[in-house]
Amino acid sequence: MRCLPMVSIWQGNQCGKMDHNFYKNYFEFEKYHWWFRVRRNIILSLLEKYRISKTSKIFDFGCGSGYTAGYLQGLGYNVAGADFSDEAIGQGRANGVRNLEVINNNDIKHPEGGFNLIMALDVVEHIKDDFEIIKAMERSIGSGGMLIMTVPAYMWLWGVQDDVAHHFRRYTMRSIMRLLDKFPDLTIVKKSYFNTLLFPAIVMVRFVSKWFGLRGRESDFEINNGLLNNIFFRIFNLESKLLKYINFPFGVSVLLVVKKK
Repeated sequence: MRCLPMVSIWQGNQCGKMDHNFYKNYFEFEKYHWWFRVRRNIILSLLEKYRISKTSKIFDFGCGSGYTAGYLQGLGYNVAGADFSDEAIGQGRANGVRNLEVINNNDIKHPEGGFNLIMALDVVEHIKDDFEIIKAMERSIGSGGMLIMTVPAYMWLWGVQDDVAHHFRRYTMRSIMRLLDKFPDLTIVKKSYFNTLLFPAIVMVRFVSKWFGLRGRESDFEINNGLLNNIFFRIFNLESKLLKYINFPFGVSVLLVVKKK
């Protein structure tokens, strides 16, 4: 990706970094885990639906170890990414992902209006001042450009994954819409919950863990084996097809597609 004139997107904004241990196997999690695989399929379906060309300048903000950025690069998309963790970015670079940068001292720089699409996939909940980060992303999207954003839903679903990932909050559709209403140049083109079909099972696991004090695991990603991975993938993957056409009224996460006027 060609370097462009830079303006500061973050200055002194507080970010909840993930634990170092969480990043240790993050690239493999992103590659094989059912949740990440389906989320990639959802993103791909949105790229197709909104006709994001492979020459569009795409930025994966908070990209983790960069697997999604690398996956899209492999399909021919022009993608760059950034994350807060040296370890995560190091893993991505070691696995051949291009155009990755580390956010140093909570300060990332974006081109002014230089991106056609920014993806903020489960990122905003890590930022203490979510208004400022939306403002910064808005500034970095060109006229007619888009933002695809996902965030976890419902504070009452707070669990071990939120703790290990150092989340500041979970959202409802109403709360995230209140935030975006503060930006008149941004228009919502799609809003939906997702991870709906597995919602009852996930709620049950979260509440059983709370009731019985099951805090021994380091991450929700540990609840996984070959059989479960395949079953959950098949169930959840139905949503990657349905989300192209419908919006779900509840789910474990919130999906928003936003267009800049």
